[in-house]
Amino acid sequence: MIHKMNRVSVLIGTLFLFYSCSSQIPSSWVLRDIQSLDAKIMNTKDWLKAEMSNYKYLNRAMKKELAYYRKKDFRAYQEIDKEIDLIANYLDKVKLGVSKQIKLATRIKKRPSLGVFDKNSSQKKKKGLFSKKNDNSTQNKSEKAIKIIKSLEKNSIQILANQSNYITSIGRLISIFRKKKHRLVFIRDQVREWGQEVKGLAYERQKLVPTLANFNLILSEALFKSAESEYANNIVNLSRRLERFNNQMDKFESYVNNLESIAGKQAKGLVYLIKEGEEKNYEKKYKKDLENYQSILKEIPKMIESV
Repeated sequence: MIHKMNRVSVLIGTLFLFYSCSSQIPSSWVLRDIQSLDAKIMNTKDWLKAEMSNYKYLNRAMKKELAYYRKKDFRAYQEIDKEIDLIANYLDKVKLGVSKQIKLATRIKKRPSLGVFDKNSSQKKKKGLFSKKNDNSTQNKSEKAIKIIKSLEKNSIQILANQSNYITSIGRLISIFRKKKHRLVFIRDQVREWGQEVKGLAYERQKLVPTLANFNLILSEALFKSAESEYANNIVNLSRRLERFNNQMDKFESYVNNLESIAGKQAKGLVYLIKEGEEKNYEKKYKKDLENYQSILKEIPKMIESV
């Protein structure tokens, strides 16, 4: 089933790099060793890069809207302007937090003797550096090590809080335009959700491989016995139809893999505003081809069973 677009739940996808859903977001990073710290920093930098890009396109899309609402609906103008300022502020705070974590990580690497991470910390898979259950997290550590540990925790809490606030603020901005009968579309989030949907269907397609392999055996046997028989001709025609179906599914999967670029070109940016009820061509094509893909998945087993 095609998910409804332009909803706050799509935006939670911007944190998929970190956690499976918003309700599972911890209050601080879970760190077990320097490698896990590096991974968190890298993931946050990737998130920041994508969202800074989204903010650039959002600003571009909002210029015309701010000018319009400033004249026609000043209250709406204030609400939109406020959220845009908050979004920029939250991104700046995440950027600052990451910079602090990078400096601390560099310091830890240069001075491993500080003992911020225990030598056997990699064996403590269930205990993070800030875990309350880990009673030994700060015991037998120097004041400098404890200070670094507390700074790492404080910074990570602030980063996660600002990421969450960022998503909430974008959700409010989407709601403002929804009340005005418009969709504010973030293409990266939209395409990410669609990609997950198609991955699920591609998995179902993969399950048909043994069935198709068995059909190829039937085809080979039919041709071997008599290539001119009516039965063999029916099998050949069925094989050609299956090949067309496979080509259609391949093209759709390729289309979805390149959809961010395709959609971005059509919308002239990765964030855009559109009237409720209207759709871009890439959205129409996705829905149409998705339905076809789903129909093919149902049709193939029926076709082979008829042999």
